[in-house]
Amino acid sequence: MRKKSVLALLLAVMMVLSGCALVSKNEEKDNARVIIDVNGETVTKQVISAAVQNQISQNQYYNQLFSSYYGYNAGVYPTDEATVTKQVVEAYTQNLVLKQKAAALGMTELNDEEKAHAEEHAKEYYDSFLQSVISAFLPNSGLEGDELTAAAEKYVSEHSDVKTADGRATYEDFLNAAMEEVAEEKVREDIVKDVTVTEEEIKADYDAKVEADKAAMESDPDSYGYNRMNGTEVYYAPAGYRMVKHILVGISDEDTKAANEAQTALTEAQDALTNAAADADKNALQAAVDAAQAAYDAAKAAGMANAKVKADEVYAKATAEAADFDAMITEYSTDHMPEEGYAIREGYAYFVEPFVTSAMALQNVGDVSEPVESTYGYHIIKYVADVAEGPVDLETVRESISNALLTTKKNELTESTIKQWVDEAKVTTYMDRLK
Repeated sequence: MRKKSVLALLLAVMMVLSGCALVSKNEEKDNARVIIDVNGETVTKQVISAAVQNQISQNQYYNQLFSSYYGYNAGVYPTDEATVTKQVVEAYTQNLVLKQKAAALGMTELNDEEKAHAEEHAKEYYDSFLQSVISAFLPNSGLEGDELTAAAEKYVSEHSDVKTADGRATYEDFLNAAMEEVAEEKVREDIVKDVTVTEEEIKADYDAKVEADKAAMESDPDSYGYNRMNGTEVYYAPAGYRMVKHILVGISDEDTKAANEAQTALTEAQDALTNAAADADKNALQAAVDAAQAAYDAAKAAGMANAKVKADEVYAKATAEAADFDAMITEYSTDHMPEEGYAIREGYAYFVEPFVTSAMALQNVGDVSEPVESTYGYHIIKYVADVAEGPVDLETVRESISNALLTTKKNELTESTIKQWVDEAKVTTYMDRLK
């Protein structure tokens, strides 16, 4: 995986100082101490410290997103200062080496397309910087649009201490950094320009994946259907699978709203009974709960009854001569089904039992079930194809295997080449100065 560019590392970092008097002379001197020296080109403590703190904040945010999505926090992104500092120093070192290599190879001269790319990135970074200035120093200016942008640029020009931690303040500063980034990317592309994948490598990887999938499917046959449903590449199909499609006729929004309101009323009645004072009329409160429960049950039943009426209408259309089942899925179904449908088997655990049982009861490809009730509404299911047991056809996965192998080989060559260049460069780091 490509490491984040140093330009991006400091994108959100800005020295929000209204005057240098806030920083003592000793602090200024300490911030100016060299942490990285690559062939005489240096990076200061101020830059590294800011990048580290910015990276820690970003990683904390990424971990929160991971936790909210997957339901647990495995600390995917490191947040301890020692680890992040090591990564940041490594990134700056490698980027300095790449910058110098770009100059040595004559890759700092950009063509029109490359310049346009650099200008696009520079504007993006510069606009973000100005927005930080506005938020920090001009939050109540009353200005908008171009006038506000001009005011932010004027503020920066009049306050020499307002700049990014690595010294950028003007658009030209950001453009120069973006052009360096493009040149470094040209070096990376040059490293891997001759990398290819052979037919033997593709076949060997395919065989390995087939064997791994076969073993996984033997221990958990349901994983095949689950992986296909989620778009994960599969290389082996266990026995007993078929492809089905369905039209899900769900409860209408209006009926769902009525059921939700009845559920709320039931919850309130139950809470009133649970939290009632000792001298409260418990019989009356229980009667209210019973009435609310009956209303809720009636609302759910009404919703399902209305869905059944509509499902019967849809079923009649779906089984009519020359009916276009796929078109009816688009028109009537409330389920976001993959275009190919679902791969299921007897006892498939990832779908509700009524759906699986009814889908597997269909005798022939092309058969359509009558509306099947489940907690989601009514399913009209079509048996669309059988899934042959065994390895998938190599041609169906050739491109994905080739692309994955190519990416891996390029990443490995890039990493080893840059490591070699770093080893060959005159690199000195002063990690103790960061304490």
